[in-house]
Amino acid sequence: MDLPTLGLFLLIVAFAAVTQTITGFAMGLIIVAVTAALGILSILEVTAIISIISMVNTLLVLRQSRKGINLRLLGLISLGLLPSLVLGFLFLDRFGETYDHFLKTGLGLMVMSAGILMMLKPAQWPRPSSSHSAVFVGFLGGFFGGLYSAAGAPIAYFLYRQPDSVATIRLTLLAVFFLSTFSRAMMGVVYGHFTEAVLIKTVLALPLVILISIGLQRNFERIPDQFVRRLVFIVLQAMGAWLIIQSLFFA
Repeated sequence: MDLPTLGLFLLIVAFAAVTQTITGFAMGLIIVAVTAALGILSILEVTAIISIISMVNTLLVLRQSRKGINLRLLGLISLGLLPSLVLGFLFLDRFGETYDHFLKTGLGLMVMSAGILMMLKPAQWPRPSSSHSAVFVGFLGGFFGGLYSAAGAPIAYFLYRQPDSVATIRLTLLAVFFLSTFSRAMMGVVYGHFTEAVLIKTVLALPLVILISIGLQRNFERIPDQFVRRLVFIVLQAMGAWLIIQSLFFA
């Protein structure tokens, strides 16, 4: 990777870190979508990087706010998430290079759907969801987390419909992501996904994520959440459409 491309990658990471710190999700989704669409990194490489930097981002945000987490929902979502995370990861490890175009098409559809979900303001349900639905949503998000290191969209939409405060929902969402990214990172180590090139890019991106996470925690209220969501929506729709066009017409 040459210097201008590396600079572009770090710019993508910075934008994704700002988004996740403010909204509670979308870091992995933005990084994997934009880098895959621009052809900067393979899906296998970028998902390994995301698992580390997203884990650090969530840990930094959670380090002083753990008491607000909805432990019931965290436990139920985790029951579905962990098994399907393994399935998604193993599929990527086994077929990532063989079905690269198929994975890009799936990624394009997923990021466009996630962008739409981000713009919706779902009404909160009067009562907490059933245990079965929480486990199912965890299973769905976990598969995408294992495959693309981006478990956020279905889990975020589900959590924002719960009768909890926005602060509790955001913290619970971040706790789910920490568990997802930590588990995925450990599997990446076992399966040798952290090559020298991946480690170098991860080390360069980490200080950027740390600075943004710490800096924005004190000032993120000054940045309108809706403005960030609209910007991310535009980025995700553009990148998702380009990924689908690439895989269908330029394979």
